[in-house]
Amino acid sequence: MEQLYAGALKALTRRPFPTQELQQRLLLSCADADTVERVIERLKLAGYLDDRKFVESFIQSRLHHKAQGRARIMQELRARGLNPALIREEMEKAYPTDAERAPLQHALERKLKSLPPPMDAKKLARLYNHLLRRGFPGDAIRLEVRRRLKMEMHPD
Repeated sequence: MEQLYAGALKALTRRPFPTQELQQRLLLSCADADTVERVIERLKLAGYLDDRKFVESFIQSRLHHKAQGRARIMQELRARGLNPALIREEMEKAYPTDAERAPLQHALERKLKSLPPPMDAKKLARLYNHLLRRGFPGDAIRLEVRRRLKMEMHPD
């Protein structure tokens, strides 16, 4: 058990893990599910494993460094096996629905730098699809692109 605990601590020093992901990783190296469960509980009691803190830091990272939309962040968190209620709760605190415009503008500006003018239909489709993949809603993308391109055509 001590060797498994040490291995879990080493993994957690490299990067944070949600509980389920670390548990699966430990089960690969140890066939005894009871031992893995005891290690997980010990890590939680010591404060080294906390899904709420993981979700908070994940959202902040994706929001500020990757300029991703709510849908993409929630999808990635669900894929990591986190509790949907916890995800929704933390998303509402850290990334309310009405706060999506700033990251969308940031992602739009970054992508526009890689698309040299003039903006034709093909480039516009690439831009739209890129922002959709980043997790932004289609309606918000259309509004923001119209606003941004209107400013370029009519700088008032």
